[in-house]
Amino acid sequence: MNHERFFNDEEEEEEEEEMMAFMNGWFVKYGIFTLTMLLFCLTPMAGSGTPRQNSYLILLDPAHGGEDLGVVSDKLREKDLTMNMALLVRQEAQKMPGLQVQLTRSADRRMTIAERVKAAGTMKADCLVSLHVNAGFGKKATGYEIYFPGFRQAASDGGDSSPILKDMARNKSLNNSVRLAQQIQSGLETVFPRKGRGLRDAPSPLLDGLTIPGLVVEIGFATHPDDRKKLTEPETQRAVARALVKGLQDYFQKAPAL
Repeated sequence: MNHERFFNDEEEEEEEEEMMAFMNGWFVKYGIFTLTMLLFCLTPMAGSGTPRQNSYLILLDPAHGGEDLGVVSDKLREKDLTMNMALLVRQEAQKMPGLQVQLTRSADRRMTIAERVKAAGTMKADCLVSLHVNAGFGKKATGYEIYFPGFRQAASDGGDSSPILKDMARNKSLNNSVRLAQQIQSGLETVFPRKGRGLRDAPSPLLDGLTIPGLVVEIGFATHPDDRKKLTEPETQRAVARALVKGLQDYFQKAPAL
């Protein structure tokens, strides 16, 4: 027997076995790493703004509450009407797949602006709609109004790019607020034909700090007899709720990714 060849063959077999063991271990480790990275890439990061698989969270803000009555005219109290409207909108939204509604308040209690803004961030809402009842502008003033936050010029601070990036994100939410306002306007026009007083760009303590689309909707004038009568009618309240939900649904169907 050629002992030298025998030992060489044996050494080669041992080397092949060691190589196979190494390769098997390498493939297992590489496979686990690849799978982990794939799952990481496919999993949305918290706060990334990725849509919830075509499910959107709407934060409704019934204005006023508690000792803050809001507008009071005859038997109409703004805090009661906004609360009732918010509950109706939530009921109607439950009939629509993909829409979830949460309220900043679900009881008759006072809330500060800071608490309402904090609720939007805590709930990671996709938009905020604050419901109000109007007053003033003379006794003949009538109709609904929709306010979106005012635009501000992007400005850099020396060579620091962070203010510009913040303004870019902010302007995106402002543009989406305008689109949302247009859809809400279309919905309310079916309930109050030719009663729209336009879309208004105005500063708002509630909306200015948001990085999501936000609106203030003044449903009608409590100081106008016809508006006040309609706003207290259950069928009108239900129609307004349906119109708001329709506007929200149309917005999310047409809006770019949030």
